[in-house]
Amino acid sequence: MKQNNSHEAQTNPPLVRLTHLFVALALSMFMMACAGSLRYSSDYPLRSETFRSRDSAFSGRVPQGWFASSDDSLAPAFVAWLIRDDFSATLAVRELLLDQLTVKHIRKEGLNLLARIDVGLRENTKDKQSGFVVEPKIFEIGGRKFCSYELMEGTVKTRVVVFEAKEKYYECEAKPSKEKWTQEDLMLLFTAQQTFLSALIF
Repeated sequence: MKQNNSHEAQTNPPLVRLTHLFVALALSMFMMACAGSLRYSSDYPLRSETFRSRDSAFSGRVPQGWFASSDDSLAPAFVAWLIRDDFSATLAVRELLLDQLTVKHIRKEGLNLLARIDVGLRENTKDKQSGFVVEPKIFEIGGRKFCSYELMEGTVKTRVVVFEAKEKYYECEAKPSKEKWTQEDLMLLFTAQQTFLSALIF
């Protein structure tokens, strides 16, 4: 009588090892697919100049070709505001003021929820909103979690990254100040943003 598969696996150690290897490989491929890959690198050159956020929650370095604005009257809602030297783009960080119940849900469900709440808040304050171009995606830099998404505001493509620092929640917006940008220019802008975030010290 032919032995069943379970008995064959028990009496054939190489088959058991091969089965375990297959399962481990499949699990690894699944996790890699879920994690995805970062679209933007963190290799944009940085200046030696540093800045500190207005609420003193973090500090960082300024990308080359940019400067940190210290004029509170121009952007009082931002805790950090960086401007490209030719005034064609900005990197703006602002605190997201959330109630305790919302914070509780975010801590339970993660930054993906915060990103969706954030875009909802933006829809209430923007006249022209076209929704997600790139859905929220979790990524890590130096062991710290972030969540990014991209959207169209009118005809301007914007990338937003949300994160937590010292029990506060923030969004970092990379946005051109003019409508017509090439895909290469946007890639460079969003790479500057990614590098900016990688250099933050909390």
